[in-house]
Amino acid sequence: MPFRKQLTLFDDYRDMLEDRVRMDAYERAIATTVRPGDRVLDLGAGLGILGFLALRAGASRVYAIEQSDSIELARRVAQHNGLADRVEFLAANSLDCTLDPVDVLVSETLGSFGVEENTLPFTIDARRRLLKPDGAMLPRRLRVFLAPIEAPQSWERLGFWLDVAGIDYAPAVDEILSRMSLADVTPDQLLAAPRVYADLDLRTLESPSLDSTVLFPIRRRGAVHGLAGWFEAELADGVAIRTGPDDPSTHWRQAFFPVRDPVPLREGDFMEVTLSVEPKGPRSDDTVVCYDYRCTQIGGRILAPEVP
Repeated sequence: MPFRKQLTLFDDYRDMLEDRVRMDAYERAIATTVRPGDRVLDLGAGLGILGFLALRAGASRVYAIEQSDSIELARRVAQHNGLADRVEFLAANSLDCTLDPVDVLVSETLGSFGVEENTLPFTIDARRRLLKPDGAMLPRRLRVFLAPIEAPQSWERLGFWLDVAGIDYAPAVDEILSRMSLADVTPDQLLAAPRVYADLDLRTLESPSLDSTVLFPIRRRGAVHGLAGWFEAELADGVAIRTGPDDPSTHWRQAFFPVRDPVPLREGDFMEVTLSVEPKGPRSDDTVVCYDYRCTQIGGRILAPEVP
């Protein structure tokens, strides 16, 4: 792995591991869910921290599935902490793994929009094949939210590409519009009350694709620069992670889906958004997100074919 890529990897993992909202919630949920003697599957294990917390809670064995190079460091960490005899590391895509069904399935493959890291297909497959029928899941429920926002600073990043030393880089704008970015959204940026885009019970969900239309009554005058998205993950009774503008900040921040041209709206107008999410491929970690919108009598369309 190139040195620069290694640094990026460690920065990403550090952001996740020092996120107290994330870590505290998972530590509490695992402690209340895993029982002594349980066999636990850590799906998308990364550096292995959730599996290690399961061992602390009393798990007799952890199966850590991770297809990236980070599994080698997780293996060394387990050896260094005297845990290697109770963890089986599987360096593979979970779709290729076979083992006797476990008591608990724990994972954290959540993106800033909750579902855009293609978490649904892998979670559904693992639940069907690798978890006991009465087994526990962390997270067990996922609610995804959307809201139109006024975010000129986030949107103005597009304008830079229209004149670079006298050259029009408009194709770069098309590329940016096709991809989700991250933003730090504040409550005062919302032009409408947030709406639940999807409410997913991961214990029973069967389809990895989502398609829904949400209607937003605009509550104040402003210009729509895009859509903000975030999630709420229910891990266990009384334990949830919330990543909205009103919640404590996390490494996830919020998702931002820009519009091509800002749309001026006023109180009493409506914005209708149709958004679909589906796997990019059966084995891909990427997700295809497409969204259309209509604002009262002003219409527009953006196609976002690829979300990294």
